[in-house]
Amino acid sequence: MERVTGVLRVVGNAGGLFHLRDGAVVAVDSPGSPGADTLLISSGIIEEKDWAAALVESVETRSLQTALVARGVVTATAVQDVATAAMQDGAFAVAAGEIERCCVDESVDPPLLPATTGVEPDLLLAETTHRLDALATLPFPLSPYRDRVVAVCGTEPATVEQRQIIELATGRRNARDIAFALGRGLHAVTVEISRMLGDGLLEIAEPTTSFSFSHWGLTSLHPRAPREVEC
Repeated sequence: MERVTGVLRVVGNAGGLFHLRDGAVVAVDSPGSPGADTLLISSGIIEEKDWAAALVESVETRSLQTALVARGVVTATAVQDVATAAMQDGAFAVAAGEIERCCVDESVDPPLLPATTGVEPDLLLAETTHRLDALATLPFPLSPYRDRVVAVCGTEPATVEQRQIIELATGRRNARDIAFALGRGLHAVTVEISRMLGDGLLEIAEPTTSFSFSHWGLTSLHPRAPREVEC
């Protein structure tokens, strides 16, 4: 079997780019999930100034990871852990949306932070399928793009993560929006929101509250009956 090096573009909502090297996936970029840069900065592993400086320095080194490590602000292992997490989350973001078509794109720049050890497509597909199946079994499965959530009055979050989500749950944000705002992975945030919906901490916002042009029309992972909650 031919070991392809290139980019597979998945057109859809949210869609994404699968970067391949010798047949293995080394990065997945999707507007549906935060990239490695957002995860590194928002987690506090590196600061924005170090990221910006490393971008400039990487022009000579031709490796953003090398530039980051040389600045002494992060280890290569930490960069690779985040790069791999972003790749897996990007694949989930693509699969959780709508896929219209796929094509090979030869005009795409290489990823900024590829995984040094690529993942075989079959293994990445299996992990993505596992994440989708696990989400569908939760008490309140939802679409990370369509369903916008709002906090339920009078409830008290049990964790810091839940409190952060509730602060952003204005009825105009979906799981994808909240993941970007928090700088956390889309899958992790979607799972947490689903559990919070099941626990009565959040509810799906009414259309009059959640109206937005972004990702409008995507279906949920599971159909369900409307839920009535009084506040």
